[in-house]
Amino acid sequence: MFQKDEYVFYESGGICRISDIQISPLEGMPADREYYVLQSVHDKNGVIYIPVDSDRVFLRRLLNREEAQALLDSIPSVEVIIEENAKLLRNKYLEAMRTHQPLEWVRIIKTVYRRTTDPERQRQRLSETERSLAENAKRYLYTELSLALGHPVEGMEEYIIEHVKKMA
Repeated sequence: MFQKDEYVFYESGGICRISDIQISPLEGMPADREYYVLQSVHDKNGVIYIPVDSDRVFLRRLLNREEAQALLDSIPSVEVIIEENAKLLRNKYLEAMRTHQPLEWVRIIKTVYRRTTDPERQRQRLSETERSLAENAKRYLYTELSLALGHPVEGMEEYIIEHVKKMA
């Protein structure tokens, strides 16, 4: 069970803070069931209610400081997704996003970066889906690392780039 004020990753809402745990927070909900009250980090107006005992909803704890540091250290060795067929590449991106794991977000970000900086591939335009998935991966990764490392999310991309350069 998660605790009040803990941050979690929710499959449909991204990174959220558990603002409360209540019994039946809204009218019409079963009166004998506890709910997590989630506040999205990215949508301050959005409130999500998830039954504490639900096994159909994906919630996971965020990385702790050591896990975040290990992830940063592994970035240079994360393999990009290799797929020439645009439809199959899209499916691989979607499959990676469905894991809800930071390592897979890194894989997507690195793949899109490679596709936009490789001179041979620059003739190929990124699809809107590819661009959108990469932006979601960045938003989730940067927020999760920011919370784990205590570094401002606004500077997280620069922080990661500098960290990777130091390792080279």
